[in-house]
Formats: sequence, structure tokens, C-alpha cells
Amino acid sequence: MTALEQARLDVEEALRRYWECLKAEEEEYAEDYERVTFMEYEAPAPDPCAEAFSRLVAAVRAYEKASGRREDLDLGALRNQVYEALDKG
Repeated sequence: MTALEQARLDVEEALRRYWECLKAEEEEYAEDYERVTFMEYEAPAPDPCAEAFSRLVAAVRAYEKASGRREDLDLGALRNQVYEALDKG
């Protein structure tokens, strides 16, 4: 397996873990999900899904470093959010 192939697998794994995190959080908080996510946004506290998103951005960055093109990745609804994070540095 090439470095690029491994980097792509790492992106896919990070993406899967991010979606799993969001789903678990939504299930845990049920009807309070929107209120809880707003509170997480407002108050500085560890957010496991934010950490999962950071790992996804790092995986995409590593994919690009391995000569991959971000446009070739299927990031779905997160595409613009990931691109913004990458472009910020």
C-alpha cells in the first residue's frame, strides 16, 4: 500500500469516526441536543466531536502532503467546513 492510499484510508476512518461521534452525541442528548451543542459552542470545554473534526482535518492535510488532491476525497456535507479549516492553516 502506498503512502497516498494509506492517507486516503486515514481520511475515511477519521470521517467515519466524526460522523459516529455526532450520532452518539445526538442519541445521548436526544431532544436536548441543540441546546447542548449550543452550550458547547458558547463555553470552552472539551468537545469530543470537535477533536474528531480536528483529526479529520489533520488526516486530509496528511493526504495532501502525500500528493493527494482534496477534491478527490468524498467529504460530503463537510467539504466546505474542512476546506475552510485547511485554508486557515
